[in-house]
Amino acid sequence: MFDSLTNEGGEWYVIRVISGTEENVRQSLMQRREAFGLEKFILDVFVPTHDAISIRAGGVKIKKKKNIFPGYILVKMIVTNESWYIVRNTPNVTGFLGAGTVPVPVRGEELEQLKGVLADRSEEYTTSLRVGDIVVILAPPFEGSEATVTEINEGKGMLKVNVNLLGRDTPVELEFGSVKVKK
Repeated sequence: MFDSLTNEGGEWYVIRVISGTEENVRQSLMQRREAFGLEKFILDVFVPTHDAISIRAGGVKIKKKKNIFPGYILVKMIVTNESWYIVRNTPNVTGFLGAGTVPVPVRGEELEQLKGVLADRSEEYTTSLRVGDIVVILAPPFEGSEATVTEINEGKGMLKVNVNLLGRDTPVELEFGSVKVKK
């Protein structure tokens, strides 16, 4: 969907929606455009999201889509009285972003910024691990070894641990899913 953020045949508009209903509004708009025969005017609907990955203590990964701009979605359309009315009166849509009642299209440089945000935030990680936790490593070459968490980087989904090798603490960098909390 990221590649479709161009201005070929129509322009992109930001619409405000009730937060948490972004995907429902996207589906409703796609159904309504077909029901009213507006496929040539309402061209695309896009909800900017990224993957949020949560790593639990046992190494269990939970992956879900997370909205980058809660309460907003983008609609690529050619504005006519009918297309504007259909979008504006879709359930959970509160209005177009812009001044007054006239929708204002997203400028080209703003689209480029959005593309950059989407590229930068392709995945986001969270974990319940904390610095000082004792963990067991699940991945070779240190599989089965106990280690102490010394640093957590949620942006990259990585953590640093100290593994005791030959009587010395050795720092090792691992992915969140490569460890589990020692019980």
